[in-house]
Amino acid sequence: YKSSGGKMVWNEKLKREIPQGWDILPLFDAISVQYGFPFATEQFTDEITNIPIVRIRDILEGTTSAYSFENTDEKYCLNEGDVLVGMDGNFHMNFWHNNIAYLNQRCARMRPYRDSSISSIQIYYNIQPYIKAKEQNAKGSTVGHLSDKDLKGLYLIKPAISLNFNPRKVFDELLALIIGNKQQILSLTKQRDELLPLLMNDQVSVNYDLLNYDL
Repeated sequence: YKSSGGKMVWNEKLKREIPQGWDILPLFDAISVQYGFPFATEQFTDEITNIPIVRIRDILEGTTSAYSFENTDEKYCLNEGDVLVGMDGNFHMNFWHNNIAYLNQRCARMRPYRDSSISSIQIYYNIQPYIKAKEQNAKGSTVGHLSDKDLKGLYLIKPAISLNFNPRKVFDELLALIIGNKQQILSLTKQRDELLPLLMNDQVSVNYDLLNYDL
């Protein structure tokens, strides 16, 4: 933006220049922030139920590893493209990829408003440096904790929409590609994990005609 001749102005809150005409908003004013539900661990199960749980350990992999018999409010349900942040230990961050999971406690879900120019990609990359800095500063303690106060001290840049640039549209298109790749990787990983034991036990064999097929 700057190298293309866009005018920059100094922002005192961020201690750096931002494009002229762009706003700075506190995180909780700029987007929807929701903390996870305190699911009871004694009701966790490996049995597949209609309540798949996303815990801190699940954020990086983007999969669920536990279910619950406990019902909860739909506000804890995740949507495709939500930004998730773990708030204990390693402050994992990732984009969620489906609409069929519920967020557990000590995790935060960040979601742009429908009519906002702020995108999930911008949320992720705006706050990542601050989250990682907090994580590094917590290395000396036994377990690092990200607090509500920490998040309320963060700001997001709200870009201006112009005739030549709609930031939400541009970044949402990129996010769709990221989510699509993530879904394909998870699907291929599942197929690999199902096929590998069968190959090891000689229950299936490799089709050598396909292996020798000249692409």
